[in-house]
Amino acid sequence: MKLSISKNVHLVEPGDFEPTDHWYPRVLNSNIHPLVSYFLNLTHEQLAERYHRLHPQSDLASLLEILRYQPQYFRWAGTDLMHVTNHEGNRKLTVIETNSCPSGQKSMPLLDLNVEQGGYKRLIEKTFKPMVDAHTMDGALAVIYDKNPMENIGYAATIADVFEENVFLAKFDKADIDPPVKFDGGIMYVRNEKEEWVKVRAAFRYVTQEPWTRLPKQTKTLILNPIEACLSGGRNKEIASAAYDVFNEQFKDKGIGIFTPKTFRKVKYAELQGHFDRLGGSMVIKVPDSNAGQGVYTVVSQKELDHAMAEINPDDEYLIQELIHSNFSKNLDPTKAWYHVGTIPDSKGRSFAFDLRLMMHATDEGIRPLAVYSRRSRFPLNQELPEDMNSWEVYGTNLSIKGEDGWTYADERLMLFDIRNFGQLGLGIDELIKGFIQSAMAVYAIDQNAIKIYGSSPIKDYFTTQNQES
Repeated sequence: MKLSISKNVHLVEPGDFEPTDHWYPRVLNSNIHPLVSYFLNLTHEQLAERYHRLHPQSDLASLLEILRYQPQYFRWAGTDLMHVTNHEGNRKLTVIETNSCPSGQKSMPLLDLNVEQGGYKRLIEKTFKPMVDAHTMDGALAVIYDKNPMENIGYAATIADVFEENVFLAKFDKADIDPPVKFDGGIMYVRNEKEEWVKVRAAFRYVTQEPWTRLPKQTKTLILNPIEACLSGGRNKEIASAAYDVFNEQFKDKGIGIFTPKTFRKVKYAELQGHFDRLGGSMVIKVPDSNAGQGVYTVVSQKELDHAMAEINPDDEYLIQELIHSNFSKNLDPTKAWYHVGTIPDSKGRSFAFDLRLMMHATDEGIRPLAVYSRRSRFPLNQELPEDMNSWEVYGTNLSIKGEDGWTYADERLMLFDIRNFGQLGLGIDELIKGFIQSAMAVYAIDQNAIKIYGSSPIKDYFTTQNQES
């Protein structure tokens, strides 16, 4: 039973995992689509060979190098992608952003009905536990978080089961003036029921809101993911974009690259109007370190630009991206414009923009897909937007809603990859493969950036030993 032992801290014991607490109700009653199950079980060799067949110019050895890569900092990630097409009908999966604390387990049907903990267990057993076992330090285990209790309680209960020991579950909010978590000399401590600070040897981390305000670099306590992953692009869109450019330059002779909307970095407030005009009267403004759909503005009119500029800080710099358009227009440059493919039209003829959230984790094999789901927009692509409605209703897909009382989720727009919903997306296995390869490239790029900035992680020694033994 999950016991409350002090303010914002609970003790989770082995046997506490309850499936009804850690999935959306309709996910519990769903069955994974066979094509999605098939995709999740493909080997690296199958994934790379198929991608190579789809992109003959790609170098097969380089693809396998990326899939077998062992990240040193960024060992758990989620990439948001969108299914786009151009005027010639050339469809692609484009990377929108990469996240170092991805949600998704609560939205993923079970891959194996005999494993009730599903992806929670795969992540803990195949990613977290090998790291902890190799980490020579005593102390307790903990899960620290600032949102998404449905999944984080699930992770804590799974860790308790896998390690057969109690786990501290601590809420670590940015605004908490007396938080139950502290660091001293790089070691994490959690406050127990006796108001004593308990040493933590390893922690699973889902701290998403400006985590650099609370988490130090180069901790002695093992953390999945460490803050270095965030600072190197896992939670900063501008730094991630630069890392993608480095990757694309490195692998351009190998015929592979990360595909993103055209991006402009470090754009000053005073330059926003000029970019809007040059891009033909539409663009996306992003606060580089924002997440969960916050700090992102789709702009399709002067009125929307004026509204965005009234909301953001004139002293900051911004990331600007070309808008992925809703419908074909002769006014757009056919050599540059990309459009949402959208969902299969429903019985009312409506097609909606949607994204793919693809969660990955590092195992002893390399980077593997773990969970996948989609989210659709509120308003259809193929209907005229009312004058009193913001274009975010057409293009925005994020489900997180930040209110005065915390976070809520518009799960009615969640598109499961199950037998009932998956067909509505119009995706095939080739799109899933292309999306995963793009995502693995993004993880590789950000982790390489972290190594360049912070040096090799101690985790490298463990995988070097493992590779020698195998």
